[in-house]
Amino acid sequence: MNAATTYHRRALEGATPVGLIVLLYQAAVVSLRRGIAAMEAGDIEVRTQALNRVLALVGELKASLNYDRGGEVALQFARFYQLADRLVMQASFQQDAQPLRDLLDPMVQIRDAWQQVDALPVGKQFDRSTGVGEAAAGGYAQPQPPSGGVRSAWEA
Repeated sequence: MNAATTYHRRALEGATPVGLIVLLYQAAVVSLRRGIAAMEAGDIEVRTQALNRVLALVGELKASLNYDRGGEVALQFARFYQLADRLVMQASFQQDAQPLRDLLDPMVQIRDAWQQVDALPVGKQFDRSTGVGEAAAGGYAQPQPPSGGVRSAWEA
């Protein structure tokens, strides 16, 4: 086993539930960037691998949604993940990196928001009006989807 594999395995083993979401977003961001670069370079094999990985990671993120506890926020993320799938497929079919670029910024913003949530002390939860607040009984903090960009497309 190489050092990178060992590092990734330890990161997964020590991650909180929110930390696992951060890792999924980070992997999606890396794969999106790789897909954009491969598309611009005309490397079909790397592009295909990267975009397939993005789709798989978005699938994992979809599977992690808890609609009972997440309510409207979970529904917004579900719409965002549908949009992400659509943009990746559009980029692939049209062989155009622009839809991937459109997706990259919101992915980075959401990843960063989840990183902030993961850094909060256990028991803290986001308040929609202030961004931070005391925990609701047994709830996890949830970032709000980013403003601007493709936001209106997934809230429709």
